[in-house]
Amino acid sequence: MRMRSVGILGGIVAAVAVVALAAGSSWADAPAPKATGPAVPVVVELFSSEGCSSCPPADKFLDELERTQPVDGVSIIALGEHVDYWDDLGWPDRFASPRFTARQKQYAGVLEDSRTYTPELVIDGRTILDRGDRASTARALQAAAREPRARVTLNRRGDRVAVDVANVPAGNDTAEVWLAITESGLSTNVQRGENAGRVLAHAPVVRALRKLGNAEGGAFRGDAALELDPKWKASALHTVVFVQRAKSRRIVGAAQI
Repeated sequence: MRMRSVGILGGIVAAVAVVALAAGSSWADAPAPKATGPAVPVVVELFSSEGCSSCPPADKFLDELERTQPVDGVSIIALGEHVDYWDDLGWPDRFASPRFTARQKQYAGVLEDSRTYTPELVIDGRTILDRGDRASTARALQAAAREPRARVTLNRRGDRVAVDVANVPAGNDTAEVWLAITESGLSTNVQRGENAGRVLAHAPVVRALRKLGNAEGGAFRGDAALELDPKWKASALHTVVFVQRAKSRRIVGAAQI
């Protein structure tokens, strides 16, 4: 884990934790009980950069989570969000966006750990994954799945998606409805910077992210254009919609198709 303008020791300790995530114990070691009923969608966001040498293990870890779906009762939705504050150190990340940097800073303002660093894994906008073993990861994911959830239903019709959100948990914090497009299977041959000479394979990368509106009276219904770039590989794309509190940044419902 690497931080810009933050203590070096903290970055070293965090980097060790991320390496442990990638090489931790098997999912069978997790003591969580078997879940009944359908799996609950839980959003796992990774803030990373191709210019950061500590990020590849975390990218690999999230990609494994998304591909294998190893946690009972949880359907993991992976959002790889590449920040742009590493771009001036020798390698401009082609997936980086100031929007993701701003989003990470929003989390820094409300989560227990107020640092901004890469790689950072955030579960449902409420928990930072900072333990280096798979058992604790499973417990954190299942804890998120047990929180009150909105029901999110998606129906894609060509280049548009119909969104139906219901049963948003009551609260005084506005519930925003967000649309993301992710692409799986992306990789980059990095030529310069800390990862020079490496081919980096990525967890699903967020290609587009925008707010659709707010849920009113615990519900939202709308039809949105997907605005897909023809350069993106159609068969590798996923449409994600999630409901997120405006102030606390907690995600209280999600779906993916």
